[in-house]
Amino acid sequence: MNPVALDELQRKFANVSELISGTRPGSRHHHLPELHDLIGNYTRRGLMVPAPLRQLQEDLTNEAIESRFDNMPV
Repeated sequence: MNPVALDELQRKFANVSELISGTRPGSRHHHLPELHDLIGNYTRRGLMVPAPLRQLQEDLTNEAIESRFDNMPV
C-alpha cells in the first residue's frame, strides 16, 4: 500500500470527522454519503476500515433512522 494514499485517507477521515463534529445533532446523518465514500475507498484499496470510522457510520445510521421516526404522527 502506498503510504501517501493511506495518509490521504486518514486526512479525509479527519476532515469528515471534524465537519460532522461541528454539525448540530439531528442533522449529522446528512454526512453519511461522505462516510460511505470514504469507507469504499478503504475497501477498494484492500485496507481495513478503522474502527472509529465504522463506529461513526453506525452512529449516524442510527441517527438517520431516529430522524425518520421523529416525523411520524403518534
